[in-house]
Amino acid sequence: MSIQGLKPVFVHGWACGPEIWAPLQQQLGWDGVCRVDLGYFEPSPQNGSVNPAEFLQNAGDQPILATGHSLGLLWLLSQRDWPEGSRFVGINAFGRFSAAEGFAAGVSPRVLSRMRAGLTRNAYDVAEDFRARCGLPVPEGISCNADVLDEGLALLAEGDVREKMQYIACKRNLLLLAGGDDPIVPPAMTRNAVPAEAEIVWQSDGGHMLPVTHVSFCADHIKNFISKAV
Repeated sequence: MSIQGLKPVFVHGWACGPEIWAPLQQQLGWDGVCRVDLGYFEPSPQNGSVNPAEFLQNAGDQPILATGHSLGLLWLLSQRDWPEGSRFVGINAFGRFSAAEGFAAGVSPRVLSRMRAGLTRNAYDVAEDFRARCGLPVPEGISCNADVLDEGLALLAEGDVREKMQYIACKRNLLLLAGGDDPIVPPAMTRNAVPAEAEIVWQSDGGHMLPVTHVSFCADHIKNFISKAV
């Protein structure tokens, strides 16, 4: 399937790994895919991925077709200004996560502070608890990287890319796929954490792991998104 000269990139969310993309990538059938591993687990649950530094160093000036799950989209848009013509898909995503003045729908900063404190005691328990809420077990045979998990929580606490999302959405280069039963990013938070111009497609019974639980839903809407002229 043609993706119009865009470099396909996938970035997972907090306490996840690049393995979450395998079913979706199989349905999309794209070549030359770049999977970024943010490094929350060691060793990586899946070979064939790149670390963030390597990805950013080699990103160049080619427009990307980036799919980010949850924190993944926030991370992508926080790193740099991407080349004109780049297109973005956010799955269970948001422009800001932590509550702040003018954004009461976000998660209380105290929750993130408690999680960060918990990482210093037992990072595995914190990751396992979060993944259990998402319906995912922790991969076997790996250890948690507490420092990198903490960096992710810091980004969730402070990151805000709503203005960037608005710019991208106004150019019709942003698609958001959201779950009506998401326990991490509930509908009210989704609606308030993204610009009004953004296209949101809802999966009414979907939770926080749409790339894993609703693969065909994600694949179909991504294909439809990139088939539209911009």
